[in-house]
Amino acid sequence: MNLEALVEQLGSDRVSALIGLIVGLLFGVFAQQSRFCLRSACIEFWRGQIGTKFSVWLLTFSAALIATQLFIETDSIDTASIRQLNAVGSLSGAIIGGLLFGSGMILARGCASRLLVLSATGNMRALISGLVITVVAQASLRGVLSPAREDLSSIWLLDSYQRGFSHLLPNYGGVAIGLLIFALGIWYAKKIQNGSLD
Repeated sequence: MNLEALVEQLGSDRVSALIGLIVGLLFGVFAQQSRFCLRSACIEFWRGQIGTKFSVWLLTFSAALIATQLFIETDSIDTASIRQLNAVGSLSGAIIGGLLFGSGMILARGCASRLLVLSATGNMRALISGLVITVVAQASLRGVLSPAREDLSSIWLLDSYQRGFSHLLPNYGGVAIGLLIFALGIWYAKKIQNGSLD
């Protein structure tokens, strides 16, 4: 049964909820088993002590990059309908938001995904930190912090062409970059497994 037939039978709301449930369960299982955490990977990289956390991050990032670029290259998704890829971008928003996110991640002792997984195990610190992240994100999107976010994001704007570098790459160039990063992650993982890295 294909997706269109499933939508006709169950309705788009139920199918969306079902897909969300499946993706959420898969994310939870893989995030718990891999102990994926962007904060831990950043700390390993900053200290120059490449370990398992950084290797897991490389593998996760490269898998997402390869899949996304394959979808784009094979025209499996219509990029013209994706607002984030076609709207005006904000470099100032990315820089300021990235600094705020990174600082908060270090202070909260976990990235948002890790805090979510830890909350499910009953960790109250992670649960409270996750709730604060959620409230602040909602306030920044449509609440009291929204005007400040809009002012900061309008300082340095880029059009959709300037935002990316895919137009500089040959066909399947993004996939090739993803495969190189994936190979690097495998290499680091093997080196760690063999005890060649501290």
